[in-house]
Amino acid sequence: MTMENYVSDLEALRSHLKLEQITLIGHSWGGMLAMEYVSKNHKNVKNLILLNPGGPTSNFFSYFSDNIQMRLHAEDTREAKVLDSLGKSDLRAIFPGYFFDRDRALALKEIWDFDSIFGQPGVLGNTFSDFISAQKDRVSHLKKYTGVVHIIQGRQDPIGESTVYEIIELLPQSQVTFIEKCGHFPWLENEDQVAEFYRVLHSALN
Repeated sequence: MTMENYVSDLEALRSHLKLEQITLIGHSWGGMLAMEYVSKNHKNVKNLILLNPGGPTSNFFSYFSDNIQMRLHAEDTREAKVLDSLGKSDLRAIFPGYFFDRDRALALKEIWDFDSIFGQPGVLGNTFSDFISAQKDRVSHLKKYTGVVHIIQGRQDPIGESTVYEIIELLPQSQVTFIEKCGHFPWLENEDQVAEFYRVLHSALN
């Protein structure tokens, strides 16, 4: 599980589809992977669209968890401890911390099967370690990309606005849209936020 292998998978798909240039879209961790791909294959990407992305470096790790924890209620913390004791991912417990609207997050918790969706404990930890080890080269090579960049982010995303500005330092051509009263998953928030997200995404794609 290395960044090199992830990038190779994307490049193999682009080559198989016989596409000279692609529009690459990534959300959260996918945005981090998209930036890694661009840093290695910048001539192959016409448009880069980053949806609530993690940063190009590990800087946001220092505050991302704190931003989630400060939003949690006692019941969330208790649930997280139980899940940890069972060796399970605590994402179900901390899920409300990713949202602007807690009620919306709680409603989604009732219908999602977190065990099937997030059933690979340890994968992200291993992948992030490799991501961090490659960040110096990533930062250097990202600056070579001159294509179009769109960043779409919820204003209250726990990843934080600092991450957006870190990306802009490397990719100053970035066009940024913040969706108000919105967390990490714009298409899962309330009706107004969902409509705005798809409006902005459609505009970025065209």
